[in-house]
Amino acid sequence: MVGDVHGQSGKLASLFRNLSSKLGRERFHAARVIFLGDLCDRGPNTSAVLSFVAGLSSTYPDMEVKLLAGNHDLAMSLFLGLVDHDSGGKVPDGWSNSRRREPPLWVDDTGGDAHVEMHLQGRRWGGSAEGVENAFNSEATFMSFGVAPGDRAGLLAAMPDSHKTLLSSLEFVVEIEGVVDDHNSEVDTILAVHAGLESDSPLEGQMAGLRRRLVDRKWLEPLQGRSNVLASPPDTPNNVLIVSGHHGMVKIEPNRVILDSCGGYDDRPLAALVFPERLLVEGE
Repeated sequence: MVGDVHGQSGKLASLFRNLSSKLGRERFHAARVIFLGDLCDRGPNTSAVLSFVAGLSSTYPDMEVKLLAGNHDLAMSLFLGLVDHDSGGKVPDGWSNSRRREPPLWVDDTGGDAHVEMHLQGRRWGGSAEGVENAFNSEATFMSFGVAPGDRAGLLAAMPDSHKTLLSSLEFVVEIEGVVDDHNSEVDTILAVHAGLESDSPLEGQMAGLRRRLVDRKWLEPLQGRSNVLASPPDTPNNVLIVSGHHGMVKIEPNRVILDSCGGYDDRPLAALVFPERLLVEGE
């Protein structure tokens, strides 16, 4: 399990070197690796991170790689039109974001109308204004591709097809059965989702939408939530371990793991958690 990378390509390469050293070449090359989401934004080199991840299948042909969509990745993909959504996510009349001050929503100023059907999170991701930091820190992503913030056409032109394919294929939940967990003998199933599962909603109802990659609301709480996804749904079986990133901390409990030590910041290490021993490995 690899925590939120957020454009930190150097830390990601360092983490993979340390994982290979700790696990040994044979085990590392045959590992199942789950990225917990948020490959992009904030850090200096989203472009290099996407290239690194897109190239893993050729660099390590025996490695199984699973990629979760984080809220940043989803918003970027919606901005670029790489993920489908229904009208539930369009901007309602009179909408304003009470969570934080941010630039105006992105508007297609090329004379087109690309913003008209765009999901709210895509428009938030692409929005920019002088003196106001974007809610996703997406300026760093535009700059890593050599494109001015808000330049959708420029970003689409600069982005390799391999990056677009990666972003369009991100999963909303990864389910792994037959798990061995040295620290909790009851656990045999892992559910990995970027932010977590809503604690006041039945498990299976949430899973159904996540399996379908359903984008039908303005805010997708399993990818974007905060306090409401820290605890597990009340009907979660004892054999299930829920793993997420997103929250800017590392918390390891018997049936809940949060792995986000880096958050894209230069002074924090990127970490991975290795099963079955729950070994925490960091990259600088």
